This record gives sequence, structure tokens and C-alpha cells, in this order.
Amino acid sequence: MSRPPMSRRPLRRTLAILAALAVAAAGCSSGGSGGATGGGGSAPPLVIHAVDAGTFQEDFNPYHLEGVNFGTSGMIHETLMYFNKLKPGEITPWLALGHEWSDKGKSLTFTLRQGVKWTDGQPFTADDVAFTFQMLKDNPQLNRNALEIEEAKALAPDKVRIDFKNTSYAKLFNIAGNSPIVPKHLWEKQQDPATFTNPKPVGTGPYKLSKFSAQLYEMEKNPSYWQPGKPEVPVLRFPAYTANAVQTALQQGEVDWAGAFVPDIQKIYVQGKPEQNKFYFPPEGVVTLLPNLTHPILSKPEVRQAISLAVDRDKIVQVAERGYTKVAHPTGVPMPGGEAYVPDEYKAAAYKVDLAKAKELLKGVDPAKLKFTLLVPSPFTDWVNAAQLIREDLAKVGITIETRGVAFQDWVSKVGKGNYDLSIRATASGPTPYFQFRSMIHGSLFKPVGEAATGNYQRWKDAETDRLIDEYAATEDEAEQQRVTQALGKIMVEKLPTLPLFYSPSWAQFRTNKYTGWPSEQDPYAMPSPYTSPDAAVVLLHLKPAAK
Repeated sequence: MSRPPMSRRPLRRTLAILAALAVAAAGCSSGGSGGATGGGGSAPPLVIHAVDAGTFQEDFNPYHLEGVNFGTSGMIHETLMYFNKLKPGEITPWLALGHEWSDKGKSLTFTLRQGVKWTDGQPFTADDVAFTFQMLKDNPQLNRNALEIEEAKALAPDKVRIDFKNTSYAKLFNIAGNSPIVPKHLWEKQQDPATFTNPKPVGTGPYKLSKFSAQLYEMEKNPSYWQPGKPEVPVLRFPAYTANAVQTALQQGEVDWAGAFVPDIQKIYVQGKPEQNKFYFPPEGVVTLLPNLTHPILSKPEVRQAISLAVDRDKIVQVAERGYTKVAHPTGVPMPGGEAYVPDEYKAAAYKVDLAKAKELLKGVDPAKLKFTLLVPSPFTDWVNAAQLIREDLAKVGITIETRGVAFQDWVSKVGKGNYDLSIRATASGPTPYFQFRSMIHGSLFKPVGEAATGNYQRWKDAETDRLIDEYAATEDEAEQQRVTQALGKIMVEKLPTLPLFYSPSWAQFRTNKYTGWPSEQDPYAMPSPYTSPDAAVVLLHLKPAAK
């Protein structure tokens, strides 16, 4: 599947205003297989699977990485702008109507939407935005985007300015599209917002939490939402499903929207109903084999190169991923569509298995030290299968791998804190490949082993990498940004800070018997998976009850 071109210049100012969509007459249907009916009834609830989990924790802090429940960002806590990663350069005003840079990219002023209220009835103002960014500055563990904030200040009820230590043009997505806003009047009472689980969340989003248990949580429509008539889905239900259970639920029609890997999707899910049981898997980043670079053996470039040469990525894609995706380009840049960001000498680069060369590279390494554990989340059955294939491939060159599957949250914690040898992890895409590179290899995200990282999980530290990423952020010149990104792609190929495997699909299965208006290849207005934020909220705002 092709990707849209990724070469649009970042916008300096956005002043478009969202047009309110007309309210469609909605009916109701009580069964999981029924459609909407006319009359005065209400539209049916939507049952959603966003992550494989046996139980849920009562955590709705949008800045937590471990334990936070999906829907917290986007559905409850909104961002200032929405960036469509499937149409790079397409930016939609959200809580902010516009923005303007000053002081050579070190100061950013937002004009905010007026008339927005928090779900407890309090007005949303610039004080909330200033508080949120000041909170990120004062609590580095929450500053997951490593924003270099100096000060955030409300200039008027609808204007806020954020000052940064360095030029930050390229970080607009991180600032406005990936930093959910929280209410000052509630959060300022918390002594430690980093440990605050926000059990009764108050947001500006289209939904508010209505029920919570370890097995099921529900959200209901926010009746005072700032987009008139939206959302048209009145209730969202999130049951706790393990990987095997969600496949059964999909097969039996119990789930309306899922973000799951399904090994035989035609048999298990589509079941001869392609007009009702649909799926859409656009690429959402890149899945890599993570080597823990604090490990004395894996820190050796020749060992990483040998591992890369031994892994048969084509087999992984066809067997473990069932052909749903494609082998990644060695630079990690999404292809096709990202050609302008790939250095000329590597445009035609492709992975090729070379066991002889891999063995040659390992000759100087003590064979007894070529033993590693490959950690994967056990609910991700495709990654579990990929890990087994990697184990078999590396055995051919004298590397012993023990594959170990753990619970999802345990995996998140161990990888985040660097307590692993090898692992598999996806890095989300962004408006340009810069955001993916920054997340994967920027030194600002480096954390000592034992401290939870929000990116750069393999703990890559390289002065040239950091210099290039900082140069990108310091300019709005598109040609210069492309040059810098090409140089980062060269580092990926030649220094192997992490080993790209395949493009990460945005897993999304959805049924049209209750609601229509889902994203598609013809209308890619948002990432379709229910676990992508804030895209999932954008999807819900597009849905309309299906006609009977």
C-alpha cells in the first residue's frame, strides 16, 4: 500500500475553523449484529478492543505510558491540533484555532478556541494550556516528548505563549499534536502529577468516563462537547480481552472495532461478509529489533550487523505477519512515499540474508557470549512468531536466543527501563520521518538502565545523531530538513542503532452494521486503529449510525 508524499513544508500558521457537521437522525439496535433503526430511539453502543489485557488498571493519566487506559488521550483529554499522519502536511485546528512562531522558533503563541468547557462545567482557558506545559517542564518524567520548555504563560483567556530553550519549529507535532491538555483547577491540587492516576478524569473531549471495573470500562457522550451534534456514538464499551479471546469475540460478532492481529482474517473475521466486516491496515511506523546497547556484546556494531544479516525479514513478513505488511527499508523511512528523505546511495537498498558474512563478522567474538534473551509481549502472537523465526535464523550463525513472552504491561516496563537483551518494538510515524527518527535515536530520550524511557529504548547515544536531529528542529527550510533526514537514514544503515524489520500496520477491524464513516484507503482521514491517539477520537467523530 502506497503512502502519501511526505514532502510538504511545515505550516507556520493555521487559522482554518472546523465546520460543524450536520446531525444525522439516529436509531437504535440492541443486538451486536443489528443496524440502526429510525424513530426516537438512541444509537447503539460501540464495543471496542484496543489492547490485549486480562484486566484494566484505574489509570486515566494521559502522560502515563504504563497502565493508562486507551481513550484517555483524544476521547477525554484533547490536543491543541490534529495531525493526519496518513496525509502529511494536513493539520486540523482543535483546541487551538491557530499558532504563530516568533523569536526565531523559540516562542510559540496559540490562539485558542473559545466556548469550550471541561466536562465538570468549568471553562477551558489559556490557563489550562499554560499549566499543562509548565507541568511538563516541572515533571521531566511526564515530558515524554522531551520538549525544552522554558516557560508557558497565559496572555489572555484565548492566548497562550510557550517559550523554548532552542529553536523548535519541527516540534510542532510534539507540542500541539501529542501533548493532551489537562484542567488546571483539578490537577494543580495534585502533589505529584507523575504518580496521579486521574481515576475520575475531566476533559474537553467527546467522551467522559461513566463506568470502570477491572474487566470493563465505559465512556458516554459528552453532552456539552464543542463540536455541535457530535459524537453520534452515545456509549463506548471497552471489555478486557486476551489475544485469543478477542479473536473469538471477533468471530462471534461481539466486538465492533478492534486493533488486533488476526492470523487468518478472512476465515476468522470477514467470514464471507466483506461489505460488513471490514479491515484496513495502513503503515503506522516501523517495527524494529531492539538491541540493548548497554549490553557489552550488543554494543558492538559488528554483532548488530551480523544479526541483521542473519535475519530473514521476508520470511517474517510472510509467515509471522501473514503478508499484511512489507519489509522495512534499511533506513527505516516509510517507502514508497519517503524517497526525498532517503540518501541517494541507499534509495535502492534492500535487506539480503548473508550468513557467510555474518559468521565472518562474529569471528572475533567469544561464542560463549553470543547468548541473548529476546523479550516479546506474549499477547502479540505475530511478534511471538517473529521471535521464533529470529531465533532459528540466528542459530545458523552461532547466536543462541532464548525467546521469552511476558504480559503486555510487564514488557512495556522492562523495555522502558532497559531490562532486556533484545526485544521487538514499534516506533510510530509522524508528519515526516524526522519524528520517527527522533523517537528512535535522539539522545534527549536516553535514560539510564532502571529509569523508564519514552523513546530510544535501545539507549543510543551519538553526538552526530543528536546534532542532525537538532539541526532539523532549527530550520523551516524543507531542503535542509530533507538533507538532515537523509543523513539520519545513513546512520541507520551504517551504524545500526536499531534493526528495522517491517512496517508496523495500524491494525483495525470494524463492522459497518452499526456505524458507517470508517477510515479507508479512499478516505484516509485518520489512522484507523482504536489504540492510536488522538486518531481514534477523530474516527468516532466521523461515525454515523448505519441505515437499517
